[in-house]
Amino acid sequence: MTTRRTFLALAAVVPVTACGVNNNPMADSSGGASQGSGTSEIVVGSANFTESQVLAELYAQALAAKGVAASTKPSIGSREVYIKGLKDGSVQIVPEYTGNLLAFLDDGNPAQTAEQIETALPAAVGEGLAVLKSSPATDQDVYVVTAETAKTKGIASLADLKKISAQSVLGGPGELKERPYGPPGLEGIYGATFKEFKTYDSPAVKVKDLNDGKIQVATFFTTEAAIGDNGYVMLADPEMMILPQNVIPLVAKAVADNTDAVAALDAVQAALTTEDLTALNKQVDTDHLDAKTVAGDWLKTKGLA
Repeated sequence: MTTRRTFLALAAVVPVTACGVNNNPMADSSGGASQGSGTSEIVVGSANFTESQVLAELYAQALAAKGVAASTKPSIGSREVYIKGLKDGSVQIVPEYTGNLLAFLDDGNPAQTAEQIETALPAAVGEGLAVLKSSPATDQDVYVVTAETAKTKGIASLADLKKISAQSVLGGPGELKERPYGPPGLEGIYGATFKEFKTYDSPAVKVKDLNDGKIQVATFFTTEAAIGDNGYVMLADPEMMILPQNVIPLVAKAVADNTDAVAALDAVQAALTTEDLTALNKQVDTDHLDAKTVAGDWLKTKGLA
């Protein structure tokens, strides 16, 4: 079995193709120009999944509560798109995750522990950007199977997937297809090559298809209520293909230099827990509450708004 370190060393010489973008998600949805770095308002962007949108609301509302003008630009898209937005000034803050961010920016970096990753990130983000303090809250990418599949096929770990992958379909978000912790890593590290990769934009559809047997393995985030609600088995990752994922704000340098903004964001980071993230996600995905509302309520309970 190839170790993660060996796989990264080999993969580093092969360029990874970025996911295609067919429109301009950085454009203002109202039809006006995007907020740029020359304005006094801080624009907090988010990726196109629930937790990122909730985190963006937490950051923006915490900033506003401390007198820092802020707004949100939700569902920008994948990491390829919103990092470009940070660099061109369309947004000034985006919620991120330590391990995946480092792997994206420096895919050959050997850092594996949470501490090593956080130490490596400031240099990896490059000129004009910065990372603030990480949170104890974590949200890992995780591969799951149904309890029936785990029992009947003997699947408990990513190392077991090679037993079923040739006859199985893997489901996940489109960008996963090219990620080092996606199909390339499953094949290179664990020897699991799937018959097909199926892209899902809707978590609800992915859950239905997994339960109906249309896909046999799927990726989720560990803070998604669907895992516990459906009794899915989360697969162990003995080679640490998926790095530790602490929540961390990725910001424009101007934000890092703004002491009021940093203080507001640091307070959110310190108060946030993994259990909080799970509960907030469930309120949006299961209870169908608005991300802005649940974020505001959480901030009030913590005395941050």
